[in-house]
Amino acid sequence: MDKLNTYRTIVKEVLTRYYELDREQLSPGIEPILAFDEIRDHYFWAQVGWNQTGRTCGSTVYIRLKDGKIWVEEDLTEDGVTNDLLKAGIPKHDIVLGFQHPRERALTEFAVA
Repeated sequence: MDKLNTYRTIVKEVLTRYYELDREQLSPGIEPILAFDEIRDHYFWAQVGWNQTGRTCGSTVYIRLKDGKIWVEEDLTEDGVTNDLLKAGIPKHDIVLGFQHPRERALTEFAVA
C-alpha cells in the first residue's frame, strides 16, 4: 500500500475509535458524526444537536491530507489526536499542526508545511 493510502487508513481508524467512544458516552440531544471524503482527503469527527445551553454543531477533529502530509486542522481532544497518529507509525515530519500559526510550527518537532 502506498503512503497516501496508508495515511488514509490510519486517519480513518483513529477517528473511528474516537467516534465509537463518543457513541458509548452519549450526551442527550447530541449526535456524533463521522465523515470521510477520500476524494478530497478531508476527515471529520464532529457533534451536532441541542443541549441545555443551545445548539451544538462543530468538529472536534478535522484532518486533511495535503502534499503527502497529514494536516491536523482542528483538535479538541483531551490528549491530542497527534499522539494517536504517532503511535500508529506516522513520522513527525509528515504531520503538520495546521491549527498553529505557521511561525509557531517551526518551534515544534513537527512539519511546518
